[in-house]
Amino acid sequence: MTVQVAVFYYSSTGTVHALAEAVAEGATSAGAEVRLRRAAELAPAEAIDQNPQWRRHEAGTDTT
Repeated sequence: MTVQVAVFYYSSTGTVHALAEAVAEGATSAGAEVRLRRAAELAPAEAIDQNPQWRRHEAGTDTT
């Protein structure tokens, strides 16, 4: 029987995103079937624009 793991996370600047990916990778390497799901961004664009790292992560151009 295959273990199924769901990793749900929210990350504004990418740090928690990296942690969630590490959890998913660890579970996958242990033989689990993994689904990685990011919570929707609810912050207004004005708030995101005030933090360059947040904006890069939201745009998908963050390299962290």
